[in-house]
Amino acid sequence: MRLTVLLLLVIYILARGEATAASILIIESYHKEYAWDESYNRGIKSIVDESNTFSHFYMNTKTIPTEQFPKQASLAWQVYIEQKPDLVVLCDDNAISLLSQKFGQTDVPVVFLGLNSNPRDYGLTKLSNFTGVLERPIFKRSIILADQILPKKSDRKILVVFDDSETSKASIEPISPKLSTINIGKISVDFRLLNKFVEWQQAVSSAKEGGYDAIFVGLYHTLLDADNRHVSPDEVILWTKENSPLPHFGFWDFSIGAQRNIGGYVLDGYLHGQLAGQLISQILQGKNPDDLTYEFDRKGSYLFSLEGLKRWQLVLPPRVKTQSHWTK
Repeated sequence: MRLTVLLLLVIYILARGEATAASILIIESYHKEYAWDESYNRGIKSIVDESNTFSHFYMNTKTIPTEQFPKQASLAWQVYIEQKPDLVVLCDDNAISLLSQKFGQTDVPVVFLGLNSNPRDYGLTKLSNFTGVLERPIFKRSIILADQILPKKSDRKILVVFDDSETSKASIEPISPKLSTINIGKISVDFRLLNKFVEWQQAVSSAKEGGYDAIFVGLYHTLLDADNRHVSPDEVILWTKENSPLPHFGFWDFSIGAQRNIGGYVLDGYLHGQLAGQLISQILQGKNPDDLTYEFDRKGSYLFSLEGLKRWQLVLPPRVKTQSHWTK
């Protein structure tokens, strides 16, 4: 008798656990191996209860032509129709811009992350089943940090290079809408959005001759070769590391390393994912997305490559050094 009661209790507990577990579909603009995606997924899953189930759809928009984006969005929507998850996560601008209005016509709760654009650009503020995390590179603090690390100079000139993807445009728009030169104190900052790898090579190679003191590498994932074929991001950043005549810094954690940029005060994909995870958890506990305010990255991380600092003979200020994370 006792055994029967115990078995019934176990069955009840298991059944109750299954009833409260949620299915979560994460629709990602990029691809599984992309470092940003890997980081924010780890961040989400460090917060959201592990009893919930996750599935992923990758739109691969870093590696396919723009005209194929709508097809990928249609495939993502089909996965949603088939799975009918309890909650959807839309990751980065391409997925958000292509799918937000469709999901806005459903009752499923949606959490977005990695949004570079203004939420109003995609009509998100009118969607009551949406909330999310805005992605804002910590631009001014990054530039000021580089100025503190570089050899002292009264007036400094910095070049910022990005690919010309929609994500890059959205990242720069709040800082310099017309790509015009901006000034941060006595630091002059110029911007270049580039489509071809050869243009990237020319911009980097000639930066010192152009009077610049350092380069900031933004996003570099959609550059094309002479035959309009996608150039591997690893190839781009390695070439930059090996050929840059100037110290080069980054805004994102995935761009830092021995074969990448020297370092910087970077956006941390893991922390970004944790912010999304907190919103997801609140919704699963019964909160209405419309009652949850948008989150954004209030802090970044000091991340530096030991080899990069050594190569350029740069020394971190003591305060920065004690707070830094390190890679080779």
